[in-house]
Amino acid sequence: MRHSSIFVSLLFAIAGMSLATVAVAGGHKTVRPMVKIDVAPDVEAAVAAVVHETAERWNSQDFSSVLELWDQNEPFPTYLAEEQAQWFVGWDRLRDYLDPPAPNPIIEVLREEMSKVQVNQISPDLAIAIWEMHFEMKVRGSKPIGEDVRVSAVLRNTPDGWRYIHWAESPKATMVYIEDLFEKGVAPGWDEYYEAAMQRKKEAWENKRQAAP
Repeated sequence: MRHSSIFVSLLFAIAGMSLATVAVAGGHKTVRPMVKIDVAPDVEAAVAAVVHETAERWNSQDFSSVLELWDQNEPFPTYLAEEQAQWFVGWDRLRDYLDPPAPNPIIEVLREEMSKVQVNQISPDLAIAIWEMHFEMKVRGSKPIGEDVRVSAVLRNTPDGWRYIHWAESPKATMVYIEDLFEKGVAPGWDEYYEAAMQRKKEAWENKRQAAP
């Protein structure tokens, strides 16, 4: 069987980085059950509704409408988009991003879906929300692409309801992202194959040991 030397080298590099990360971080791919946060049900529902409405407004393709979900009385809103080089601080940068004077000629369509929203009320008028966002985009001349991003936000309770004052997108590290791509490439039925193959491997080496002079 022939193997690409580049592919094999990449696998070993990823494995080495993975082992180093596991040693330092104690298992970087460990996923544990979500922690239940003690928060008033009406607050949790209201904040989660804003998060889901954010996706609906992006999906309307009228991106400027997302600005309506921000607290207009906040003097310094902060926003970090994963593809941007720096934080946006203040209304000028935020409006330039969400409501540009002309549409981006390259981006054709966006689609978002929010899930696993968790809310932590930290004061009577402030709440932190964390969730997962599935993002898809079609760029002119290319096939659609998609990814999963972690998002966190701070919202303030205003007369108009809960409104954003802070937003941050947290994509996975490059190494973890590449690992995920390789893991998604494994065909269904691997677990069953693995158990049987490990048994065959054990039997093969036992037969070699017994046949050795």
